[in-house]
Amino acid sequence: MKALVLYPRYGLANRLRTIASAKILADLTGRKLFVNWIRYGQCNITWEGLFMNHIDRYPLPMTSFTKGVTLYDDYKAVSRFYWDMPQSLIANTSDVVAVRSCCNFQAREMSHETYIALKSLFYRSLQPLDSIQQTVNDIYRRYFEGNEVVGVHIRRTNHLHYKRKDPCLVSPTALFVKSMEKILNRHPDTKFFLATDDRDEERTMREQFGINVIVYEKENINRDTEKGMRDALVDWLLLSKTSRIIGSSTSSFSEEAAVVNMIEREPVVKEDELSKTHYRMLFQAHFTPYYRILRDEGLRNFLAYSYKYRKGQVLSWFRRKFLNAK
Repeated sequence: MKALVLYPRYGLANRLRTIASAKILADLTGRKLFVNWIRYGQCNITWEGLFMNHIDRYPLPMTSFTKGVTLYDDYKAVSRFYWDMPQSLIANTSDVVAVRSCCNFQAREMSHETYIALKSLFYRSLQPLDSIQQTVNDIYRRYFEGNEVVGVHIRRTNHLHYKRKDPCLVSPTALFVKSMEKILNRHPDTKFFLATDDRDEERTMREQFGINVIVYEKENINRDTEKGMRDALVDWLLLSKTSRIIGSSTSSFSEEAAVVNMIEREPVVKEDELSKTHYRMLFQAHFTPYYRILRDEGLRNFLAYSYKYRKGQVLSWFRRKFLNAK
């Protein structure tokens, strides 16, 4: 039996997106997927504490694999991981290979539109615990039904610490307010579902927009407790049920929530606060793979890939803009 063993890491949305990617890649390569979900600080809960879906676990620790041979690790290699790891794994003839990641990853032969659609399918197959789903259903019935609800996700605490940037400067509160006011000027009855890990931001939005703001009330916003993690999943699921999301720059929480039902996400970002390091990371993530395809597979394959990718983007935009609006 060929197997792919995943060791997801970091927070909830990081883990979900890498599990979704691993499921797609395992199906593509004919491997059985094992997920060794380990609870710790940033996601201090078991899989069973969130979802009813069964996951298989591999009986051996990550140390039983050899890095670079049967283990692929995104540590210090995030910019190269998205494309390179799937291609290496596809060519790997080992019966069992392992991946430790918090990232998205996509096989080159798969269009981006197909990849997003498969991620959406995976997310919609998840079954939260009854208590979590009941909370989501209750809030949806009370506040969402019959209303136009836009999601707002303001990420603070340790966000962007790896870039040594202040999230309050990169995605300032004033820009969130400006985006929300713009929506209300056109559609005064719009409601906003606010998900944030900062009490001050919650207070500011309530004061600014009053009854137009919907918040899932939580005793504690920390994610180092089981209750905090279940509350985070409630927020994530509710964000996914909005008509679109206004979210903090580069936050996987709102990025992945938008994928669930394939809705539009508008990142809030103050461009002049982004460092040169950030732009270099974007360049590596988006342009380096194109160069490698051109170098390794020739101009014809490069142009074919570019066409499929752009076609997928246009079709996805058309569906969101016109088909989902009906």
